[in-house]
Amino acid sequence: MTKIKAEAATTPETVKATAEQGVEVARKIWLAGVGAYGRVFQEAQGQIEKVTGAASEMFDELVAKGEAVEDQVKATLAKNETATKVAATVTETTEKVKDYREKRLTDLEERFEAVRHAVMEKVNPILDTVDPVNIIAMNDQIEALAAQVAALREEIATLKGAKAAAPKAAKKTETEAA
Repeated sequence: MTKIKAEAATTPETVKATAEQGVEVARKIWLAGVGAYGRVFQEAQGQIEKVTGAASEMFDELVAKGEAVEDQVKATLAKNETATKVAATVTETTEKVKDYREKRLTDLEERFEAVRHAVMEKVNPILDTVDPVNIIAMNDQIEALAAQVAALREEIATLKGAKAAAPKAAKKTETEAA
């Protein structure tokens, strides 16, 4: 049971850490895309740079370019009142969703714990009254009892047959005497 509690305690933290890592990776991929757009734009204006190095260097370069473009976009959006309101609404909504998700996870954990507690309340009294169950020994006992029942049925059938035969024999002797 302690293992289950330990797993339940680490699950929300693991989910949260994984979600944060996913957001960061998505942001970097987006920045790489923005960087690629900026690079193509510059090339279209005649400022062609030669790509050298490995693919990882190129990716890092694109990320840096994307960050620069992102800064320009943020600066432009900061000047726009509507964009600022939208950003604030998105931030507020994101926080509400995070809070709601955390509350739901907490509620779910509480429900699981209540179910575990209820099950243990029902099972513990039963387990306390039963010695450790040996299924093989119980199977042997059931087979022995089944054999006894079969023997008793045969004995009953024999007794019924003897009882029915006794009146017939008595009738024969009466008719022979007459």
